[in-house]
Amino acid sequence: MARSSFGKADRFYKNPVRRDEEWNEATQAPWWLVLLAIVIVVVAFFAGVYAEQPYNALGWIVGIVTIAIYGWLGAMRKRRARVYLRKLHGQT
Repeated sequence: MARSSFGKADRFYKNPVRRDEEWNEATQAPWWLVLLAIVIVVVAFFAGVYAEQPYNALGWIVGIVTIAIYGWLGAMRKRRARVYLRKLHGQT
C-alpha cells in the first residue's frame, strides 16, 4: 500500500502560499543594492540629459550598463535560489 505521509518536498509544493513566500525571500535583492542601483541610474541619466557633450554619452552608457548588471545579478539570484530551495526541500 502507498504511504500517506508527506515528505518535505511534498509539503513545500502542496502549499503554494508558503512556496511563494520562500521564493520571494530567496530572490529578493538586498535593500542596499536596490538603493545603490537607483542612485547610480538617476545620476547617470541626469548627466545624460543635462551634461555637456562628452559626459552626456557617458551618463547614458553608465545608466544602461547599471541596469544590465542589476538584471544579470537578478538572474543569478534566481538561479541560486532555485538550487537552494530544491536542496532545502529534498529535491535533487
